[in-house]
Amino acid sequence: MSTVFTERDSSTECQERKIEAHQSEAASLCLHHDRGLAVADFLSAKRIGMALFNQFMLAAAAAKASDVTLQSDAQPRIEIDGRLYRLDHRPWSVTEIEDILNCSYGAPSGVAEIRGKKSLDYAYEIPLPSKKRRRFRVNATGIRKSNDHGIELTFRIMPDNPPHWREMGLTEEEINLMTPRSGLVILAGATGSGKSTTIAALTRYHLQNVSQPVKIIDIQAPIEFTFEDFSSQSRLAPSVIGQSEIGKHLPNFASAIRCALRRNPHIIVLGEARDRETIATVFEAALTGHLVYTTVHAGGVEECVHRLLSPFSSSEREHRASDLAACLRFVMAQQLIERHQHQGRVSIREWMAFRRSDGILTAPQDQWSSRIQAKMRTSQSGVQSFEQSVEKCVDEGLISRETAASWHHRQR
Repeated sequence: MSTVFTERDSSTECQERKIEAHQSEAASLCLHHDRGLAVADFLSAKRIGMALFNQFMLAAAAAKASDVTLQSDAQPRIEIDGRLYRLDHRPWSVTEIEDILNCSYGAPSGVAEIRGKKSLDYAYEIPLPSKKRRRFRVNATGIRKSNDHGIELTFRIMPDNPPHWREMGLTEEEINLMTPRSGLVILAGATGSGKSTTIAALTRYHLQNVSQPVKIIDIQAPIEFTFEDFSSQSRLAPSVIGQSEIGKHLPNFASAIRCALRRNPHIIVLGEARDRETIATVFEAALTGHLVYTTVHAGGVEECVHRLLSPFSSSEREHRASDLAACLRFVMAQQLIERHQHQGRVSIREWMAFRRSDGILTAPQDQWSSRIQAKMRTSQSGVQSFEQSVEKCVDEGLISRETAASWHHRQR
Protein backbone atom coordinates (compact mmCIF):
# COMPACT_ATOMS: atom_id res chain seq x y z
CA MET A 1 0.00 0.00 0.00
CA SER A 2 1.26 3.46 -0.86
CA THR A 3 1.93 5.88 1.93
CA VAL A 4 -0.65 8.63 1.62
CA PHE A 5 0.40 10.92 4.46
CA THR A 6 3.78 12.63 4.57
CA GLU A 7 5.04 14.56 7.57
CA ARG A 8 6.63 17.99 7.62
CA ASP A 9 10.42 17.88 7.53
CA SER A 10 12.42 17.19 10.70
CA SER A 11 15.86 18.46 11.59
CA THR A 12 17.48 15.34 13.06
CA GLU A 13 17.91 11.75 11.91
CA CYS A 14 16.48 10.41 15.18
CA GLN A 15 13.34 12.51 14.83
CA GLU A 16 12.99 11.43 11.22
CA ARG A 17 13.04 7.74 12.20
CA LYS A 18 10.36 8.31 14.82
CA ILE A 19 8.29 10.33 12.37
CA GLU A 20 8.62 7.68 9.67
CA ALA A 21 7.40 4.92 12.00
CA HIS A 22 4.52 7.07 13.30
CA GLN A 23 3.64 8.17 9.77
CA SER A 24 3.51 4.61 8.44
CA GLU A 25 1.21 3.52 11.27
CA ALA A 26 -1.10 6.50 10.79
CA ALA A 27 -1.20 6.04 7.02
CA SER A 28 -1.99 2.34 7.21
CA LEU A 29 -4.72 2.95 9.76
CA CYS A 30 -6.32 5.76 7.83
CA LEU A 31 -6.32 4.31 4.34
CA HIS A 32 -6.57 0.57 4.93
CA HIS A 33 -9.19 -0.85 2.60
CA ASP A 34 -11.33 -2.37 5.36
CA ARG A 35 -11.74 1.10 6.88
CA GLY A 36 -13.98 1.93 3.92
CA LEU A 37 -11.55 3.84 1.69
CA ALA A 38 -9.88 1.97 -1.17
CA VAL A 39 -6.49 3.59 -1.75
CA ALA A 40 -6.42 3.00 -5.50
CA ASP A 41 -9.92 4.44 -5.99
CA PHE A 42 -9.09 7.47 -3.89
CA LEU A 43 -5.76 8.26 -5.58
CA SER A 44 -7.19 7.81 -9.07
CA ALA A 45 -10.33 9.88 -8.49
CA LYS A 46 -10.51 12.81 -10.90
CA ARG A 47 -12.94 14.62 -8.63
CA ILE A 48 -13.57 14.45 -4.89
CA GLY A 49 -17.33 14.27 -4.57
CA MET A 50 -19.21 14.09 -1.28
CA ALA A 51 -19.45 10.28 -1.27
CA LEU A 52 -15.67 9.92 -1.53
CA PHE A 53 -15.14 12.82 0.87
CA ASN A 54 -17.37 11.16 3.46
CA GLN A 55 -15.42 7.91 3.12
CA PHE A 56 -12.19 9.83 3.58
CA MET A 57 -13.48 11.58 6.71
CA LEU A 58 -14.67 8.30 8.24
CA ALA A 59 -11.25 6.75 7.54
CA ALA A 60 -9.54 9.72 9.22
CA ALA A 61 -11.83 9.30 12.22
CA ALA A 62 -10.98 5.58 12.36
CA ALA A 63 -7.29 6.55 12.48
CA LYS A 64 -8.04 8.63 15.60
CA ALA A 65 -7.39 11.91 13.80
CA SER A 66 -8.48 15.00 15.69
CA ASP A 67 -8.65 17.52 12.84
CA VAL A 68 -8.72 17.70 9.04
CA THR A 69 -7.75 20.97 7.32
CA LEU A 70 -8.78 21.65 3.72
CA GLN A 71 -7.72 24.66 1.68
CA SER A 72 -8.47 25.68 -1.89
CA ASP A 73 -5.75 24.45 -4.30
CA ALA A 74 -3.87 22.61 -1.52
CA GLN A 75 -3.31 19.07 -0.32
CA PRO A 76 -5.37 18.23 2.78
CA ARG A 77 -3.69 18.05 6.18
CA ILE A 78 -4.63 15.62 8.91
CA GLU A 79 -3.69 15.92 12.58
CA ILE A 80 -3.16 12.77 14.64
CA ASP A 81 -1.96 12.98 18.26
CA GLY A 82 -0.91 16.61 17.75
CA ARG A 83 1.20 15.84 14.65
CA LEU A 84 0.34 17.11 11.15
CA TYR A 85 0.36 14.91 8.05
CA ARG A 86 0.03 16.01 4.44
CA LEU A 87 -2.17 13.92 2.15
CA ASP A 88 0.03 12.65 -0.69
CA HIS A 89 -2.60 13.46 -3.30
CA ARG A 90 -3.13 16.16 -5.85
CA PRO A 91 -4.28 19.54 -4.47
CA TRP A 92 -8.03 19.77 -4.08
CA SER A 93 -9.43 22.40 -6.42
CA VAL A 94 -11.32 25.58 -5.58
CA THR A 95 -14.52 24.02 -6.96
CA GLU A 96 -14.10 20.86 -4.89
CA ILE A 97 -13.60 22.82 -1.66
CA GLU A 98 -16.56 25.07 -2.47
CA ASP A 99 -18.80 22.06 -3.10
CA ILE A 100 -17.66 20.42 0.14
CA LEU A 101 -18.46 23.66 1.98
CA ASN A 102 -21.95 24.05 0.53
CA CYS A 103 -22.84 20.38 1.01
CA SER A 104 -21.49 20.12 4.56
CA TYR A 105 -23.08 23.46 5.50
CA GLY A 106 -26.40 22.20 4.17
CA ALA A 107 -27.15 25.26 2.06
CA PRO A 108 -25.92 26.65 -1.29
CA SER A 109 -25.23 30.00 0.40
CA GLY A 110 -22.10 28.81 2.24
CA VAL A 111 -19.61 30.10 -0.32
CA ALA A 112 -21.54 33.37 -0.74
CA GLU A 113 -21.45 33.96 3.01
CA ILE A 114 -17.68 33.43 3.06
CA ARG A 115 -17.34 35.87 0.15
CA GLY A 116 -19.39 38.30 2.23
CA LYS A 117 -16.60 38.34 4.84
CA LYS A 118 -18.30 36.00 7.27
CA SER A 119 -16.84 32.95 8.94
CA LEU A 120 -19.08 29.96 9.58
CA ASP A 121 -19.23 27.58 12.54
CA TYR A 122 -21.48 24.59 12.14
CA ALA A 123 -21.82 20.83 12.71
CA TYR A 124 -21.67 18.19 9.99
CA GLU A 125 -22.93 14.61 10.33
CA ILE A 126 -22.29 11.48 8.28
CA PRO A 127 -24.90 8.69 8.70
CA LEU A 128 -23.46 5.30 9.68
CA PRO A 129 -24.84 1.81 8.95
CA SER A 130 -25.53 1.40 12.68
CA LYS A 131 -28.08 4.23 12.36
CA LYS A 132 -25.81 6.43 14.43
CA ARG A 133 -23.99 9.46 13.03
CA ARG A 134 -20.37 10.57 12.97
CA ARG A 135 -20.24 14.24 13.99
CA PHE A 136 -17.77 16.95 13.03
CA ARG A 137 -17.41 20.53 14.20
CA VAL A 138 -16.59 22.72 11.23
CA ASN A 139 -15.15 26.20 10.77
CA ALA A 140 -15.16 27.81 7.33
CA THR A 141 -13.10 30.96 6.73
CA GLY A 142 -11.99 32.93 3.70
CA ILE A 143 -8.23 32.97 3.07
CA ARG A 144 -5.85 34.49 0.55
CA LYS A 145 -4.98 32.23 -2.38
CA SER A 146 -3.75 32.96 -5.90
CA ASN A 147 -7.16 34.31 -6.93
CA ASP A 148 -7.58 36.00 -3.50
CA HIS A 149 -10.78 34.03 -2.87
CA GLY A 150 -9.61 30.87 -1.16
CA ILE A 151 -11.47 28.95 1.53
CA GLU A 152 -10.18 27.00 4.52
CA LEU A 153 -12.32 24.32 6.14
CA THR A 154 -11.32 22.87 9.50
CA PHE A 155 -13.16 19.70 10.53
CA ARG A 156 -12.84 18.74 14.20
CA ILE A 157 -13.68 15.03 14.57
CA MET A 158 -15.91 14.44 17.57
CA PRO A 159 -15.85 11.21 19.60
CA ASP A 160 -18.67 8.69 19.04
CA ASN A 161 -20.06 9.32 22.52
CA PRO A 162 -19.42 11.76 25.35
CA PRO A 163 -16.67 10.11 27.41
CA HIS A 164 -16.98 8.87 30.96
CA TRP A 165 -15.15 11.10 33.43
CA ARG A 166 -12.69 8.31 34.26
CA GLU A 167 -11.77 8.03 30.56
CA MET A 168 -10.77 11.69 30.77
CA GLY A 169 -8.34 10.93 33.59
CA LEU A 170 -10.36 12.92 36.11
CA THR A 171 -10.13 11.95 39.78
CA GLU A 172 -12.94 11.67 42.32
CA GLU A 173 -11.52 14.72 44.09
CA GLU A 174 -11.74 16.73 40.87
CA ILE A 175 -15.28 15.54 40.16
CA ASN A 176 -16.38 16.54 43.67
CA LEU A 177 -14.86 20.00 43.27
CA MET A 178 -16.38 20.43 39.79
CA THR A 179 -19.93 19.58 40.85
CA PRO A 180 -20.99 22.15 43.47
CA ARG A 181 -24.69 22.79 43.97
CA SER A 182 -24.44 26.22 42.35
CA GLY A 183 -21.96 28.78 41.07
CA LEU A 184 -19.54 29.04 38.17
CA VAL A 185 -17.17 26.27 37.02
CA ILE A 186 -14.76 27.07 34.19
CA LEU A 187 -12.66 24.93 31.87
CA ALA A 188 -9.74 26.90 30.41
CA GLY A 189 -7.18 26.10 27.75
CA ALA A 190 -6.11 26.65 24.18
CA THR A 191 -8.09 25.48 21.15
CA GLY A 192 -7.90 21.71 20.93
CA SER A 193 -6.93 21.16 24.57
CA GLY A 194 -10.05 19.13 25.40
CA LYS A 195 -12.19 21.75 27.17
CA SER A 196 -15.43 20.79 25.42
CA THR A 197 -14.76 17.08 25.86
CA THR A 198 -14.20 17.49 29.59
CA ILE A 199 -17.44 19.45 29.95
CA ALA A 200 -19.24 16.75 27.96
CA ALA A 201 -17.92 14.17 30.45
CA LEU A 202 -19.29 16.30 33.31
CA THR A 203 -22.66 16.58 31.56
CA ARG A 204 -22.76 12.80 31.17
CA TYR A 205 -21.88 12.44 34.86
CA HIS A 206 -24.88 14.56 35.88
CA LEU A 207 -27.26 12.74 33.52
CA GLN A 208 -26.22 9.33 34.86
CA ASN A 209 -26.30 10.38 38.51
CA VAL A 210 -29.68 8.82 39.41
CA SER A 211 -29.42 9.93 43.04
CA GLN A 212 -29.53 13.61 42.05
CA PRO A 213 -31.74 14.18 38.99
CA VAL A 214 -31.27 17.48 37.19
CA LYS A 215 -32.54 19.50 34.28
CA ILE A 216 -29.64 20.62 32.07
CA ILE A 217 -29.73 23.27 29.38
CA ASP A 218 -26.80 22.93 26.97
CA ILE A 219 -26.04 25.85 24.62
CA GLN A 220 -23.34 25.37 21.98
CA ALA A 221 -22.04 26.90 18.75
CA PRO A 222 -22.29 24.35 17.25
CA ILE A 223 -23.52 21.29 19.19
CA GLU A 224 -20.57 18.91 19.40
CA PHE A 225 -21.80 16.07 21.61
CA THR A 226 -25.31 14.66 21.81
CA PHE A 227 -26.71 12.92 24.88
CA GLU A 228 -29.83 11.07 23.74
CA ASP A 229 -28.31 7.68 24.60
CA PHE A 230 -27.68 8.72 28.21
CA SER A 231 -30.82 10.73 28.92
CA SER A 232 -33.10 7.95 27.66
CA GLN A 233 -31.19 4.76 28.53
CA SER A 234 -33.13 4.09 31.72
CA ARG A 235 -36.68 4.79 32.77
CA LEU A 236 -35.31 5.20 36.27
CA ALA A 237 -33.12 8.15 35.24
CA PRO A 238 -35.32 11.25 35.52
CA SER A 239 -32.66 13.77 34.47
CA VAL A 240 -33.32 15.64 31.24
CA ILE A 241 -31.22 17.74 28.86
CA GLY A 242 -32.25 20.29 26.25
CA GLN A 243 -29.60 21.21 23.67
CA SER A 244 -29.74 24.37 21.56
CA GLU A 245 -27.39 25.61 18.88
CA ILE A 246 -26.50 29.26 18.36
CA GLY A 247 -27.51 30.38 14.88
CA LYS A 248 -29.97 27.52 14.47
CA HIS A 249 -32.19 27.71 17.57
CA LEU A 250 -31.09 30.93 19.29
CA PRO A 251 -29.33 34.10 18.08
CA ASN A 252 -26.44 34.41 20.55
CA PHE A 253 -25.09 33.14 23.87
CA ALA A 254 -26.29 36.07 25.97
CA SER A 255 -29.94 35.80 24.85
CA ALA A 256 -29.70 32.00 25.15
CA ILE A 257 -28.76 32.29 28.83
CA ARG A 258 -31.61 34.71 29.49
CA CYS A 259 -33.96 32.24 27.82
CA ALA A 260 -32.48 29.39 29.87
CA LEU A 261 -33.22 31.21 33.13
CA ARG A 262 -36.93 31.14 32.25
CA ARG A 263 -36.85 27.33 31.75
CA ASN A 264 -36.14 26.44 35.39
CA PRO A 265 -32.85 24.55 34.91
CA HIS A 266 -30.54 23.21 37.60
CA ILE A 267 -27.49 23.33 35.34
CA ILE A 268 -26.58 25.55 32.39
CA VAL A 269 -23.76 24.51 30.07
CA LEU A 270 -22.46 27.28 27.81
CA GLY A 271 -20.01 26.60 24.98
CA GLU A 272 -17.81 29.63 25.57
CA ALA A 273 -17.77 32.89 27.55
CA ARG A 274 -15.98 35.22 25.18
CA ASP A 275 -17.57 38.69 25.25
CA ARG A 276 -18.79 41.25 27.74
CA GLU A 277 -22.53 40.57 27.42
CA THR A 278 -22.16 36.79 27.61
CA ILE A 279 -19.86 36.94 30.65
CA ALA A 280 -22.26 39.32 32.42
CA THR A 281 -25.20 36.95 31.87
CA VAL A 282 -23.05 33.99 32.99
CA PHE A 283 -22.44 35.82 36.28
CA GLU A 284 -26.16 36.53 36.58
CA ALA A 285 -27.08 32.87 36.10
CA ALA A 286 -24.44 31.65 38.57
CA LEU A 287 -25.52 34.21 41.16
CA THR A 288 -29.18 33.14 41.02
CA GLY A 289 -28.65 29.61 42.31
CA HIS A 290 -27.71 27.77 39.10
CA LEU A 291 -24.65 25.67 38.41
CA VAL A 292 -23.03 27.08 35.26
CA TYR A 293 -20.30 25.42 33.20
CA THR A 294 -18.44 27.28 30.48
CA THR A 295 -15.06 27.52 28.75
CA VAL A 296 -12.52 30.34 28.43
CA HIS A 297 -9.48 30.61 26.19
CA ALA A 298 -6.75 31.03 28.80
CA GLY A 299 -3.51 29.28 29.60
CA GLY A 300 -3.94 28.86 33.35
CA VAL A 301 -6.04 29.63 36.41
CA GLU A 302 -4.59 33.09 36.99
CA GLU A 303 -4.99 34.16 33.36
CA CYS A 304 -8.54 32.80 33.27
CA VAL A 305 -9.64 34.86 36.26
CA HIS A 306 -8.29 38.06 34.71
CA ARG A 307 -9.71 37.16 31.28
CA LEU A 308 -13.22 37.09 32.74
CA LEU A 309 -12.94 40.76 33.74
CA SER A 310 -10.96 42.11 30.77
CA PRO A 311 -14.01 42.82 28.52
CA PHE A 312 -15.46 45.25 31.07
CA SER A 313 -14.66 48.94 31.23
CA SER A 314 -12.62 50.23 34.17
CA SER A 315 -15.72 51.86 35.65
CA GLU A 316 -17.62 48.57 35.56
CA ARG A 317 -14.80 46.24 36.54
CA GLU A 318 -15.05 46.68 40.31
CA HIS A 319 -18.72 45.67 40.32
CA ARG A 320 -18.03 42.67 38.06
CA ALA A 321 -15.09 41.62 40.25
CA SER A 322 -17.51 41.48 43.17
CA ASP A 323 -19.87 39.30 41.09
CA LEU A 324 -17.00 36.99 40.15
CA ALA A 325 -15.86 36.67 43.76
CA ALA A 326 -19.40 35.72 44.78
CA CYS A 327 -20.06 33.09 42.09
CA LEU A 328 -16.73 31.50 41.05
CA ARG A 329 -16.31 27.99 42.47
CA PHE A 330 -13.67 26.23 40.39
CA VAL A 331 -11.27 26.80 37.47
CA MET A 332 -9.45 24.02 35.65
CA ALA A 333 -6.92 24.70 32.87
CA GLN A 334 -5.81 21.91 30.55
CA GLN A 335 -2.96 21.10 28.20
CA LEU A 336 -2.31 17.98 26.13
CA ILE A 337 1.10 16.33 26.32
CA GLU A 338 2.54 13.34 24.48
CA ARG A 339 1.86 10.03 26.20
CA HIS A 340 4.66 7.57 26.94
CA GLN A 341 5.92 5.65 23.86
CA HIS A 342 3.87 7.90 21.54
CA GLN A 343 0.58 6.22 22.54
CA GLY A 344 -1.52 9.32 21.97
CA ARG A 345 -1.75 12.29 24.34
CA VAL A 346 -2.74 12.78 27.96
CA SER A 347 -4.20 15.82 29.76
CA ILE A 348 -2.21 17.72 32.34
CA ARG A 349 -4.31 19.98 34.51
CA GLU A 350 -3.93 23.02 36.73
CA TRP A 351 -6.88 23.78 38.96
CA MET A 352 -8.07 25.73 41.95
CA ALA A 353 -11.22 25.73 44.06
CA PHE A 354 -12.36 29.20 45.12
CA ARG A 355 -14.00 29.84 48.47
CA ARG A 356 -14.80 33.21 49.97
CA SER A 357 -12.99 32.10 53.12
CA ASP A 358 -9.65 31.79 51.28
CA GLY A 359 -9.57 35.58 50.77
CA ILE A 360 -8.22 35.44 47.20
CA LEU A 361 -11.00 37.16 45.26
CA THR A 362 -12.21 39.24 48.19
CA ALA A 363 -8.83 40.99 48.23
CA PRO A 364 -8.20 44.06 46.02
CA GLN A 365 -7.84 43.09 42.36
CA ASP A 366 -4.18 44.07 42.19
CA GLN A 367 -3.48 41.32 44.76
CA TRP A 368 -5.31 38.51 42.95
CA SER A 369 -2.32 37.35 40.90
CA SER A 370 0.09 37.16 43.84
CA ARG A 371 -2.46 35.33 45.99
CA ILE A 372 -3.30 32.79 43.28
CA GLN A 373 0.40 32.20 42.64
CA ALA A 374 1.09 31.80 46.37
CA LYS A 375 -1.68 29.23 46.77
CA MET A 376 -0.47 27.36 43.67
CA ARG A 377 2.90 26.88 45.35
CA THR A 378 1.34 25.16 48.36
CA SER A 379 0.32 21.54 48.77
CA GLN A 380 -3.07 22.45 50.21
CA SER A 381 -6.25 20.64 49.21
CA GLY A 382 -8.29 22.33 46.50
CA VAL A 383 -5.34 23.26 44.32
CA GLN A 384 -3.03 21.62 41.78
CA SER A 385 -0.36 23.19 39.58
CA PHE A 386 0.65 22.05 36.09
CA GLU A 387 4.01 21.04 37.57
CA GLN A 388 2.31 18.77 40.11
CA SER A 389 0.14 17.28 37.37
CA VAL A 390 3.19 16.52 35.20
CA GLU A 391 4.94 14.79 38.10
CA LYS A 392 1.85 12.67 38.78
CA CYS A 393 1.77 11.60 35.12
CA VAL A 394 5.44 10.61 35.32
CA ASP A 395 4.87 8.63 38.52
CA GLU A 396 1.91 6.82 36.93
CA GLY A 397 3.93 5.99 33.81
CA LEU A 398 1.71 8.07 31.54
CA ILE A 399 4.54 10.28 30.29
CA SER A 400 8.31 9.81 30.19
CA ARG A 401 10.89 11.76 32.18
CA GLU A 402 12.19 13.13 28.87
CA THR A 403 8.75 14.44 27.90
CA ALA A 404 8.36 16.03 31.35
CA ALA A 405 11.78 17.70 31.06
CA SER A 406 10.89 19.01 27.61
CA TRP A 407 7.61 20.41 28.95
CA HIS A 408 9.40 22.17 31.85
CA HIS A 409 11.92 23.66 29.41
CA ARG A 410 9.13 25.14 27.26
CA GLN A 411 7.61 26.87 30.29
CA ARG A 412 10.71 28.97 30.95
